[in-house]
Amino acid sequence: MRLLCITDLHGRLAQLANILDAAGPVDMILFGGDITDFGSPIDVEKAIRAAQQSRVPVFAVAGNCDSAEIDRRLEELGVSVSGRGVTCGSIGLHGVSGMPPWRRGMFQLTEEELAALLRAGYEQIAAPHHVVLAHVPPRGTRLDRTVFFGSHAGSAALRTFIEQTQPALVICGHIHEGRGIERIGKTTLVNCGRAAGGEYATADVDETVTVTLHVDKR
Repeated sequence: MRLLCITDLHGRLAQLANILDAAGPVDMILFGGDITDFGSPIDVEKAIRAAQQSRVPVFAVAGNCDSAEIDRRLEELGVSVSGRGVTCGSIGLHGVSGMPPWRRGMFQLTEEELAALLRAGYEQIAAPHHVVLAHVPPRGTRLDRTVFFGSHAGSAALRTFIEQTQPALVICGHIHEGRGIERIGKTTLVNCGRAAGGEYATADVDETVTVTLHVDKR
């Protein structure tokens, strides 16, 4: 299956349209948080509805620049996988919204809450290929290192979960400068980058996982 992975859109609907066009045919569209830029539930619904025009399954989690209200709206729209597992073909997908405590005024959860959501979703899937959709990267990788603060801002709970369960693929964003691909054991990790600037990723998940980073410069 070919997955279109979009993180950190920050409300740029015109850029979303460009990415959907540039990516071509895919089997699933995944939003890894910061779909809005401190926007409203109406704003997030506009982005989800735009992606659903592609007529493929769309799933999402909320990011730190979204909100608890946006997280609930994703649930109401039937696209949230935060604490929820879904099976599409050979892929078992689940995820987690928010970020660990870091900066005030953002949507954040404790590491214990993040761990509980990851476990809850994991218990609902049974498929050959295990995929996790998160906003925040796992802690202690190149994908979560901040340039401005000079520290790692990922989730320790997600890192522990990956080490224990070894999913095939983990999709994340959050740290814009951490864009890239890395591995923890058998798990491929991708920080998709800033979709607001045209960055996104595609992942082909079959017997192997192949991830490609893209930039739409329109």
